[in-house]
Amino acid sequence: MSDDLLLVERQDRVCTITLNRPEHRNALNPEMLSRLVDVMEALDGDDEIRCVVIRGAGEKAFSAGFDIGRISTRSSSASQQDQNAQRPASSRSVLGMPLGSLKRYRYPVIAMIYGYAVGGGCDLAASCDLRFAAEDAKLGMTPAKLGVMYDYGGIQRFIDLVGVGGAKELFFTGSLVDARRAKEMGLVNRLAPAGELAAMTYAVAREIAANAPLSVSGMKVAINKLTGFRRLSPEEEAELASLVVRCASSEDLKEGQRAFLEKRKPSFRGR
Repeated sequence: MSDDLLLVERQDRVCTITLNRPEHRNALNPEMLSRLVDVMEALDGDDEIRCVVIRGAGEKAFSAGFDIGRISTRSSSASQQDQNAQRPASSRSVLGMPLGSLKRYRYPVIAMIYGYAVGGGCDLAASCDLRFAAEDAKLGMTPAKLGVMYDYGGIQRFIDLVGVGGAKELFFTGSLVDARRAKEMGLVNRLAPAGELAAMTYAVAREIAANAPLSVSGMKVAINKLTGFRRLSPEEEAELASLVVRCASSEDLKEGQRAFLEKRKPSFRGR
């Protein structure tokens, strides 16, 4: 079944990776993310592919976020935190290693966004080099709606992408923004009517794939290094990790999950 979580298609030096859980609005889960790492590593050794497009199955959602039922609670979070202590900072979250594989991939990756790109799904799009969206798409970061403290690596990605003000707006409000506002913020590069999005995306992908590969890959490395954030001190990492654990073991997280599943507004108490 895990082989069906991602669909991989190669054509004209462009590879399309489709998040394939349409019945769950392409929500991410650990199995899908593990498969994504494998696919990106395989593509890195494929000299025929020069650009990757990531999309969600159907047109209702790029990805509605991380599967709500798989978000860590108190016991699993503490265990995971112990295991993570021995891992590089860039891969200490469930999303860290898969999203890092997009940055490490030598050629550009384009997110083609129909419908919703929310939470982890929005972070996945933000981790791509370019984001093209349908005019009716909606994007947002919603951890505050659930009582989750988002991983600092993910927060840094949004600071790099939309600036401090834009990142604060997205994370503090937890509200979804429409595609036009997302473009104003710099969260999206280009917009198109839903019926024209694929044609525009693949036209750009083929243009990229036709360029000199050493030049394109070299400039991707240069841009990533020039925009890379400073390394946090061990004390700073410990402080942020404690904030993540505090939220993961809170009553607010349990309430946020219950409210989501019961389709009601949560009642948070700060504990």
